[in-house]
Amino acid sequence: MNFKSLCLLVVAGFGLTACIESPEWTLLYYPDQQSKPSVAESASFINGYYESIEQCHAKGKGLIRLSGNDNGSYVCGYMCEADDKSLTCQQVVNSEE
Repeated sequence: MNFKSLCLLVVAGFGLTACIESPEWTLLYYPDQQSKPSVAESASFINGYYESIEQCHAKGKGLIRLSGNDNGSYVCGYMCEADDKSLTCQQVVNSEE
């Protein structure tokens, strides 16, 4: 591989990684929970990661609709981090009614 090809490959690699955004919103879906656990105890309820709050709400609403169960609910957490069994989020937005 010559130098020109190597440079082109490196530039293409940087270009592709610059277009990828990391998801900022975490969907916490509670399928049959009458009383939801706290966010800190909800690591096992993570159901996806999304780039926008609108995407998170759309997925949460879709999961409730598909389940056919009125007991289901969800919350969207912004910039959540999990360590072992604890989950922390900078902001939590409840489901849209």
